[in-house]
Amino acid sequence: MRIETSTWPAVKRYFDEGNDLVILAVGSTEEHGRHNPLGVDTIAPNYLLDLIEAADPSILIAPTVPYGAADDLVGYPGTLSIGYRLLYEVVSRLCDQLYDYGARRFVLLNGHGPNIKPLSQVGEELDRRGCRCALMNWWLMAGEINPAWRGGHGAGEETSAMLAVDPALVDMSELEGERGEMGIVNDVSDALPSDGWSNVLYKGVHVGMPRDAVRYASNGWIGPDHAKTASKEWGDAMMRGTADYIVDFLQEFRRCPLPEPLPVRSAGATGTFAEKPGAIRA
Repeated sequence: MRIETSTWPAVKRYFDEGNDLVILAVGSTEEHGRHNPLGVDTIAPNYLLDLIEAADPSILIAPTVPYGAADDLVGYPGTLSIGYRLLYEVVSRLCDQLYDYGARRFVLLNGHGPNIKPLSQVGEELDRRGCRCALMNWWLMAGEINPAWRGGHGAGEETSAMLAVDPALVDMSELEGERGEMGIVNDVSDALPSDGWSNVLYKGVHVGMPRDAVRYASNGWIGPDHAKTASKEWGDAMMRGTADYIVDFLQEFRRCPLPEPLPVRSAGATGTFAEKPGAIRA
């Protein structure tokens, strides 16, 4: 049941009948290599929502948020980021309103790694208010459901997801020859080579060195799996398997008891602590 295609009386009926579960997908608009569309992190969760809705039409699904925290990728044209703070404010405000309508069990279906921090903050605040919040990072979950599905940014895993949605979305010609390689550049020094997302390697140890990805990722996709290993068969099995897992999880999630609200403690000007009723915003 999609909020955007439902009438407000239908949504009211959903909550009046004792339902309190809602799914809110949060994606991103950002580069995923020369071969993938910029909307991978939104398109993939939306496809999972289609599969979930087909399996259980009774679940209330909110409109997807298509922007995320992708500030380190704005060097690639077309990337649109709203950053950590604004993403938190947007999702927190939406959850406030859904709470007022009757939602108490929130599923945040996430499509982008850096979204995890602000979405986790929203989930913690919902918990203090007496709600349940499940943060489902689909690409990480897929790799746990089947380790063969595990992959990196814009590489085999996410490219396979796009092939499952629509092969026309992927320009496989961009993966031919040297142009199709990751093209990771040692932008810091040869003694501190770039190795993975925002990392350098020194004496076998990964050290985080936050910086814009355009400095070291000339293509935009980052392994460890190669984008050329992607296939529609991989994508079909992975997306269906992940959706089936989520549908199964939601049945158990509906049955689990809600937590008791907790007080939210805030420091006053004198340094003492005062208690106030639990709220989504601390």
